[in-house]
Amino acid sequence: MLPREGVNAVRVVVALLVAGDYEELETLTEGRRLSASGMSGAIEGNGVDLISPPEDAFDAIDVIGVEQVTGGRRDFRVAFPLWTAQEGRSALDLRLTLSEVMDGVWTVELDGIGAR
Repeated sequence: MLPREGVNAVRVVVALLVAGDYEELETLTEGRRLSASGMSGAIEGNGVDLISPPEDAFDAIDVIGVEQVTGGRRDFRVAFPLWTAQEGRSALDLRLTLSEVMDGVWTVELDGIGAR
């Protein structure tokens, strides 16, 4: 199960994607793995308009891997379905790696955006 702080990090990433603020998201993720233009291409290339998911969507974030890292910290790999004006819950997934760097502080890497 993803800790509350990790869920909040997913909320922030999704909100930035929905707002189309790819540059801010690139800054947040330090441009690791996916650039602003890569994010834009993944969303706009699918011809969809992202919308905010219902609140209860964040209750069921799919944790697809957990690794212990130095100092007892953890990395969580998660997948989260995106929502679009065209489809509602979309076939597009957001894939992230969330790392706990200290108590209550998390970093985010955007691993990809694509179809399930």
